[in-house]
Amino acid sequence: MNFIVTTTQTEKNCPPLLAAFLKDSGFEFVPRGRKSLEALTAENQADGVIVWEKQGPVLYVEDKKFFFHPSMAKNRIAFYRNENRSDLLIQACQLEKGDSFLDCTLGLGADSIVASYFSQTGCITGLERQMAVAWVISWGMKLYQSRMPWLDEAIKRIKVENQDHKLYLSNLADGAYDLVYFDPMFQKPILSSQAISPLRKLADHSPLEVDTIKEACRVARKRVVMKDLSTGQELERLGFTKIVGGRHNRLAYGVINLQ
Repeated sequence: MNFIVTTTQTEKNCPPLLAAFLKDSGFEFVPRGRKSLEALTAENQADGVIVWEKQGPVLYVEDKKFFFHPSMAKNRIAFYRNENRSDLLIQACQLEKGDSFLDCTLGLGADSIVASYFSQTGCITGLERQMAVAWVISWGMKLYQSRMPWLDEAIKRIKVENQDHKLYLSNLADGAYDLVYFDPMFQKPILSSQAISPLRKLADHSPLEVDTIKEACRVARKRVVMKDLSTGQELERLGFTKIVGGRHNRLAYGVINLQ
């Protein structure tokens, strides 16, 4: 897919951070002038435009825009800090301080942020196959600042890789990570999840393969974990033991214990 980078209409120059982003990503820069995003997209036969805005890169695809924000991760961690409410992902992973965590389907990165917070010191890696999404999330995380040091620290510890998880897993040594995690795009989406709706236009919707899970089991020292709808059939098909969060919870986690 072809993506270009530009500025807002009010920006006349190329800011230093944008220059660094272009050098890192290799995307083509197209001066904005007074042109609309629709015009730039058509003129350059682009699939989308990344606009460098004050908070960082924002990806525009058709009528949707996508940028990094901590999403539900901030709320989930805050519930734990303020109410000692346990997080279902952390329960499913049995994640402990110092555990390394490989997120094979990063998306907005909410689950990686939560894992990073609870791990504190372990290596946290997020894989994103779609190049534009990977760079927008990577730089969005790099530039994100809040008034909550515990959130900022968790975000900054995540290493984002623009990689296909099948290839990435195949190149890892046995037991390279404590935990390997999958959150594939649901075939029947939760309609209220508006934060990830732009991702649906760019995401790989093909189901996970059994061989991919076998590779994940080779790479993980402790557990392989996957998220699905509580009514879904993917966990059973792929050999996971299902853990449901509650009678009214629409999400479920599957686990494969390796210890």
